[in-house]
Amino acid sequence: MQDLNEQVVKCSKPPAWLNRAGYWFRIGLTIFIGLAMLLGTAACSASSETTFSQLSWEKASGIAPPETLIEIVQSHGSILEPKEAIATMRVQQVTGKKGQLNLYDFNNSKLCGKMGCLYVGYLIPNDKNQVQREVFTAYLNPNIAPKTALFEVERGAQGDVELPCLLVNQLVKKSQRRLKFCYNGLVYQLT
Repeated sequence: MQDLNEQVVKCSKPPAWLNRAGYWFRIGLTIFIGLAMLLGTAACSASSETTFSQLSWEKASGIAPPETLIEIVQSHGSILEPKEAIATMRVQQVTGKKGQLNLYDFNNSKLCGKMGCLYVGYLIPNDKNQVQREVFTAYLNPNIAPKTALFEVERGAQGDVELPCLLVNQLVKKSQRRLKFCYNGLVYQLT
């Protein structure tokens, strides 16, 4: 009977290498959790310092040259007559260190569907040797809650940003959703 107890005791001790592996795993896990909490706290505190301000729509024909507007209409809708589309087209302007961002609302039911209506953004660079280029394209639902702007622009962002992030308010199944788009150096992408 005593030999059986000795065998049970001998079998229940794990090998030394397994004890060391468990020890280092616990230390690594503790460090990882500590860093994750530290980074999570820093990310939350940085985002609370940024605010978003509403943009206002203006007639696009009063802001951009007619040839620019014709080019934009033709590149996004062959079903639209350029002069007719320009008459209802609206724009919001956002200024950044990289240049001026013009957000265009075609304000035309022919460019709307199940996914929403087409909105595009063109970057007009500060460097006059560069040409304007499209940096934002999205189908968005223009029907949002009263006194809520479709687009808001980030102000007071940390760091040296070329163009500020955009906050887009959308209604999804009777609840408001806020989508954040940020400029990655080439285009605006959902973050």
